[in-house]
Amino acid sequence: MATRTLVSTTRRPGIAMRFADYAAAVGVNFSTLKHMARSPLHYRYALQHPPSETPAMLLGRATHTAVFEPDRFQLDYAVWPGDRRGNAYLQFAEGCQAQGRSVLRESEYETALAIRDSVRGTPEVAALLSKGYPEVSLFWNNPPTGMACKGRLDWISGEGAILDLKTTNSIDPRRFSAHAWEYGYFHQAAMYQEAYAVSSGMGSILRCGIIAVESNPPHACRLYWLDSESLSRAWGEYVAWLERVQECSEMGIWPGPGPVESELAAPAWAMTNDEDIVDFGGVEE
Repeated sequence: MATRTLVSTTRRPGIAMRFADYAAAVGVNFSTLKHMARSPLHYRYALQHPPSETPAMLLGRATHTAVFEPDRFQLDYAVWPGDRRGNAYLQFAEGCQAQGRSVLRESEYETALAIRDSVRGTPEVAALLSKGYPEVSLFWNNPPTGMACKGRLDWISGEGAILDLKTTNSIDPRRFSAHAWEYGYFHQAAMYQEAYAVSSGMGSILRCGIIAVESNPPHACRLYWLDSESLSRAWGEYVAWLERVQECSEMGIWPGPGPVESELAAPAWAMTNDEDIVDFGGVEE
């Protein structure tokens, strides 16, 4: 496994950058790379078919702006309280688009503000958000592989921490721990630790925190500091994904999950009771 030594003399991180410019820049990003956890085939498909923005993605983007850039929220988003059918809404939406503003439903607008109030009303989080930089775009080369990477960090605090906002059904640590590993939050954090260490030229690994907030009212909030041992393991898997991407790119072969051909057995529960007879009558092949 690659050794986690981060030394670089590259430029300082880019602090202010439009998202469109970041998206157009060259580099492997985590949103696409995470599909390597399933298979190279899934990664290549995600790379070739970037997702269109869904209402959930729009709400997520609006919530991030409300939390990390509250002064920009009113400038970037407008609310339409009524029915979206008819010329009145079309004219309103066209006017907002010309101004570079996105239109939220009233419920979405209220949710974004409620989550903002919950997060910024949590003293420990508010202190970290009192000084720092939002939406930091970073570009670097992964030291073990040399691959060009990029990341857009929610917040780098003046206290020397990387913070990421995640909505969830429950902030209970037993449930959120499994959720965070399954959805790659540890891997993303490890990638961003590397991003800052390399692109800043400082070589130091900042601690990483997740601001977990429940999607439903009352939007309970909790700050989790990610365990260093877990982050080291996640970093090793992240580097392994990059190495596999390199290998598949060189070979031009992007296999799916597991072997192409294998034997399939009945599930264990089907083999434990001889008296259970399944009637397949009427089921077409």
